[in-house]
Amino acid sequence: MKVESKNIIIDPGLAEEIKKRSGENVFLCYQCKKCAAGCPNRKFMDASPTELMRKVQLGMTDDAMKDNTIWYCLSCQTCTARCPQDIDIAHVVDTLRIIVQEKGVKADTKNSRLFNMIWMKMLRFTGRIYEVALTGMLNTFTGKPFKDMDLGIKMIKSGKLKLFPSIKRTSEMMKMFKRAKKLKK
Repeated sequence: MKVESKNIIIDPGLAEEIKKRSGENVFLCYQCKKCAAGCPNRKFMDASPTELMRKVQLGMTDDAMKDNTIWYCLSCQTCTARCPQDIDIAHVVDTLRIIVQEKGVKADTKNSRLFNMIWMKMLRFTGRIYEVALTGMLNTFTGKPFKDMDLGIKMIKSGKLKLFPSIKRTSEMMKMFKRAKKLKK
């Protein structure tokens, strides 16, 4: 049962859907804030991991899905490692990402979704990340093709970036993506 009040939609089914998909019970979170205290990307997020868990518990579906928190999560597992209730918070975030994409929810992610899409395509076809192409493609798609060019040239000259990618075992990576696609179906 959804309840609407002052543009806030409460959907208690979100926590149940996350539990069904991920096996994680968000109601075990008692807001100790250890996950937020250890999060290396917290300062860039709209809501801390703790606040995200609370929004899911309360069924604040729109807030949980539209915040940039799930897109700025590095999936570093620090929150999961610090949780005294053994909640795999990073898995909850991954599950929320999947749900958001399935529902086509739009969030102000400051191009992190585009970055993620380019990164995954590059990983699929090259087997590793090629920073020059990743940055170039992201800047081109966001309408700023020359952004960071001066810095990039300095990094290439100093040996911090490679001008050409080192591609290894691309067939293995493509097989892995095909297996994942089959499992999704």
